[in-house]
Amino acid sequence: MGRKPRIEFDGALYHIIQRGNNKECIFSNNLHKNYFISKMEEFKETMNFDVYGYVIMDNHYHIVLRRHEKKLSSIMQKLNNDYSKYYNNFYNRTGHVFQGRYKGILVRDEKYLLSLLRYVHQNPVRANICKNVFNYYWSSDPYYRRNLHRQLVDIDLILNIFSSDRKTAIEEYCKFMDASELEESSNFEDLHIIGDIK
Repeated sequence: MGRKPRIEFDGALYHIIQRGNNKECIFSNNLHKNYFISKMEEFKETMNFDVYGYVIMDNHYHIVLRRHEKKLSSIMQKLNNDYSKYYNNFYNRTGHVFQGRYKGILVRDEKYLLSLLRYVHQNPVRANICKNVFNYYWSSDPYYRRNLHRQLVDIDLILNIFSSDRKTAIEEYCKFMDASELEESSNFEDLHIIGDIK
């Protein structure tokens, strides 16, 4: 019996999680992280989706995105297939790069969205790669701290939740991200996946 297709919501926000096959390190080289981010930027333009956050770890990634007319499955297939071809070609190998289908979790409200973004940005801290969120280069955090809008990351939605004044919003964002407590992974990864049956 074939697997059921995922149910998708046009215009909705999703938390995407994708791991390397057998938990392998598929982004251990910074060139690989750079390539993946550049492809995300390219496909954002051609497939018209919004990126609100991401982190690229050595063996997995998280993306917070909103899809529009293109299906989430089409976006993720394009991104993962392109990276798989690149990775296999780079190492002259064949086979699966990613472990099964991505997880696509619907983001339901603003409070959850803020905590989710903090969870995504805290991944390197949780993995003891760095001490603070702002020390990790391969995440969307610098876009917010440096007010880099109209680029890969759409920062306005998040910052406007904090304040309509941009300087205040960035200060509040930094305070929120730099909080010493870590978000619980079970609140963000052990949730109902769109299209899966409970």
